[in-house]
Amino acid sequence: MRIIILGAGQVGFTVANNLAHEDIDITLVDTDQSVINAACEHLDIATICGNATHPDVLESAGIKQADMIIAATDSDECNIMACQIAHHLFQVPKKIARIRAQAFLKVKDQLFNSETIPIDVIINPEEEIVEFIKSLILHPGAQQVLSFADDSLSLVETNVKAGHEIIGSSLKEMTQMLGGLEARIAAIFRNGSIVIPNFDTEVQAGDRLFFIAPSKDIQEVLRIIFNQNKHYKSVTIAGGGRIGLGLAKALENELQVKIITKSPDKAHRLSEQLDNTIVLSGDATDEALLLDENIDRTDVFCTVTNDDETNILCAMLAKSLGAQTVMSLVDRTAYMSLVDNGSIDNAIYPQHTTIGRILTLIRRGSISRVHSLLRGKAEAFEATIQDNGTKSTIAGKQIKDIKLPASAIIIGVVREGQPILAKNELILIGGDHVIVFVTDKTTIRTVEALFQPPKSLIGKLNAL
Repeated sequence: MRIIILGAGQVGFTVANNLAHEDIDITLVDTDQSVINAACEHLDIATICGNATHPDVLESAGIKQADMIIAATDSDECNIMACQIAHHLFQVPKKIARIRAQAFLKVKDQLFNSETIPIDVIINPEEEIVEFIKSLILHPGAQQVLSFADDSLSLVETNVKAGHEIIGSSLKEMTQMLGGLEARIAAIFRNGSIVIPNFDTEVQAGDRLFFIAPSKDIQEVLRIIFNQNKHYKSVTIAGGGRIGLGLAKALENELQVKIITKSPDKAHRLSEQLDNTIVLSGDATDEALLLDENIDRTDVFCTVTNDDETNILCAMLAKSLGAQTVMSLVDRTAYMSLVDNGSIDNAIYPQHTTIGRILTLIRRGSISRVHSLLRGKAEAFEATIQDNGTKSTIAGKQIKDIKLPASAIIIGVVREGQPILAKNELILIGGDHVIVFVTDKTTIRTVEALFQPPKSLIGKLNAL
C-alpha cells in the first residue's frame, strides 16, 4: 500500500509515525523544509518539500501509484483542493481530509460526495476530542473509554495509584469481587512494557490497566474495583475556542458547567451560543479568580486552550487549589513525559484521538474500528468474521485454536448485538464482531489476514 500524507504537523507526523514500521510506503509532503528535515530525522519515510495543491509536487510524491492520500495540512481549503486534484487528475482511490471550519461541516453531506467534492472521509479533530473528553467526564476514574460494536463493549484504561487497595490483588480475586458482572483485564502497561495477564497476575502500583466490559456495566466495574462511587456534577472549562465551546454544549444539560476565556468579546459570543453554562471573562491562571469561583468544589477542571504551557500550568494550579480531577489538552510530544508523572489526572493528546479513525480506513480485511493505545505502541480493533460459504480461517473454531501471534489476544465478542467476553472454549461464528488487542504492531498484518474474506485469502495464496 502506498499512502501520501499532506502536512507534517502533529496529525500528519503522528499518522506517519504510526505507520512507518508497517508494510506501507509513505511519503510526507510539507511546505516547511525544517519540518521535513525533523521528520526525516525520526522516521524512515520519503519526504517532499512543496505545496500540496500543486500537481507537479503531488506527482513527485508518487501520487500516480498512491492508494490513499491523507490531507492534514492546517488549511481546510488546501486539503479540499488537494483531494480534488488527487481525484480528477490522478484517480487516487481513497481520499481523507481534515476539515475544521463549521462553515464546511454544516453542509458536509451536500458538499463532500462523489458528485461534488470527492472526499471519502472527513476528519474533524475538535469533534473527536470533545467526544473523548465527554466520555471521560461521564466515567469518573477512567483514563480512556473506547467503544466497539455500536457501543456494546467498551475498553477502559485506568491508573493504579500508590496506596490503592487493589494493589497485590490477583485478577482471579478481582473477578470474584465483581460477582456476576462480566469484565476482564485485557492488558497491563507496567514499567514501559505491555503485559498480557493471567488469573494469577497481581496488580502493582503504577499499573495502567485495560479492562473490557459491556458498556452498560462500565461505571459499576469502576465503582466496585476502583471505588469510583461518585458521579461528577460540576466542570470548569478553561478555553473558549472550538473545543471549549463544543465541550460546554455537550455537557451543559447534564452537569453544572462554567467556561473561562480571556477575551470579553469571546465571552459575550459564548454566552449567546450556550444556554445553561456560566461564562466568565478572565485569566484561568489567576489564582484569585479560581478561588473566587470555588475551584476547590469543582469536580473537573479541564484546560483546552490552544497553548500547551497555559493548559499545563492552569491544570496544575487548579489541582493545587483543590480541584478534584484535572484534565489538560497537550499537543506537543515534548510535553508528554512531563504530564505523565501524575501531576495531571488526564492528559489528552489530540493527535491520538484522530489516529484511530485513520487507521480504521487503512487496515485491511473486515476491520471496522481501530483505537490506537499507549501512544501507538498497541492497538485494539474490531473485526467482523466473514463466512461466505467457503472455508473460513476462524468461523467454527474455538478461540484457543485460532493461530494468533503471541502479541495478539481476542478480548471480546459481540454476537447479534449481545456482548460476550472472550473465553478459550467460545466457538466463533460468521457475523461475530471480534475485539482484538495487539501489543506488537509489527504483527498487525498477520492478524488482519485472519479477518479478510475467504475468497480474498485464497486469491492471495494463489498469487504467492
